[in-house]
Amino acid sequence: MNRLKTPVYLMLCLLLILSLFISGCGQDEEVIQESELTVTIANAEKRDIARSMSYTGAVRGQNEVYIMPKVPARVTNVHVQPGDHVVNGQKLLTLDSSDFDAAIKQAEAGLASAKANKRQSEIALEAAKKNYERMQRLHEEGAISDQQLEMARDEHESLDSGSIDAAVAQAEAALMEANNQLENTIITSPINGVVGNISLSLGDTANPNEPAAIVTETSHLEVEVLVGENEISHIQKDSEVDVYIRAAREEPFTGTITSVASAADPMKQSYPVKVSLQNEDNLIKSGMFAQLRINTISADDVLCVPRNAVIPRGGQQVVFIVDEENRARQIEVETGVESSQWIEVLNGMEEGQKVITRGNTLVSDGSLVRGVTGGVR
Repeated sequence: MNRLKTPVYLMLCLLLILSLFISGCGQDEEVIQESELTVTIANAEKRDIARSMSYTGAVRGQNEVYIMPKVPARVTNVHVQPGDHVVNGQKLLTLDSSDFDAAIKQAEAGLASAKANKRQSEIALEAAKKNYERMQRLHEEGAISDQQLEMARDEHESLDSGSIDAAVAQAEAALMEANNQLENTIITSPINGVVGNISLSLGDTANPNEPAAIVTETSHLEVEVLVGENEISHIQKDSEVDVYIRAAREEPFTGTITSVASAADPMKQSYPVKVSLQNEDNLIKSGMFAQLRINTISADDVLCVPRNAVIPRGGQQVVFIVDEENRARQIEVETGVESSQWIEVLNGMEEGQKVITRGNTLVSDGSLVRGVTGGVR
């Protein structure tokens, strides 16, 4: 019996080892089974594309006036506040006029004196004229000498020199200047617009070297930006641009390029470009920060892929496409114009090919993928 048990035990051991081996092989097959990687895909397509550059600047009124006081005097009244709408000629500030009132009285007295002297001079001139004419007749009759005639002529000419008229004109100019100085004590707005700033308060002394107020015509605004030499030749006057003013709203405003400088700013070595924009809803305030997106280089009806489909790899620009077997295939491409969302493909691809736009940094050539359609980011 013992001899019969030994072969049976050996058979059972062999069967157990064989079943474990077969089970182990099945598990190995499950481990090495290939898995799919889910990626986002989009189609290569023909479209118009433009390269956009971003520039920043401050918004100001196309007609914005810094109002400088013309006389140094104390502020006696502030008539408006920032944000007020004003019209041409409206009072903004009033300055102390007492010193200028006295100057006007002094100038008026000087003018009166000059006019009195003129009247006296006119009387003397008329008498000298009559005397000269009489002496001429006497000289013709031989009753007086040449010297006596010359003396009468010199007297007449000295009174007719115009010096009295000049003195009157000078006195009139002095009075006019005094009146102008008095008028300068009332600071007014030279345009219709909105008060942007009042820099003086009651009791302050106006300084002719510093602006007293800023008035802006806010319905038409502009932004000036500086553009480098590599882009300036691609910027065209009258073309439209997107103007982002986040302090006013998230959506961009539409601006129009009104001027493109033909010479660089000598200090900044850049070219000033001005962009105008409408402010019909009065959302934009002068001084707000603006960001402009300006198209420079453009191309029409060219093959494009989403910008994030192109990745640098090994010093090259590559795109991963999805073939008929749902495998990722690496393709080297040459790119052209780039926008914020798209990039032009000059060669290496065909229209309609599926490109991986998300997950392309995780795949390699030949990876099995499952593509889902996604929007351009």
